[in-house]
Amino acid sequence: MLGDFKKLWDIQQKAKKLQKEISKVRFQEEAYNGNVKVVVSGTGELVEVKINPDGLKDIKSVENAIVNAVNSAIKKAMEFQREKTKEFLAELPPEYRKELEKFL
Repeated sequence: MLGDFKKLWDIQQKAKKLQKEISKVRFQEEAYNGNVKVVVSGTGELVEVKINPDGLKDIKSVENAIVNAVNSAIKKAMEFQREKTKEFLAELPPEYRKELEKFL
């Protein structure tokens, strides 16, 4: 029984480390000929938006570019999370992995 608690504690520590790693990763996307840049964290949070005012001609196009760039960066972040989670699960004992894989 003590061994099971140690396994669970180890898993919890690895999960915390994974969460920290994911939150530090950044994904950048550019749009509107490089005049719009967005940065999203590994958790999918929008961190930064930069717009080159010299490149602005049509505000509607800029708005669309921002939406598209953010969505693209978020998709990359979600895929990164999914891959890292699969790697994490692969290290777990089979009985834990089987239960947790249901959530992916």
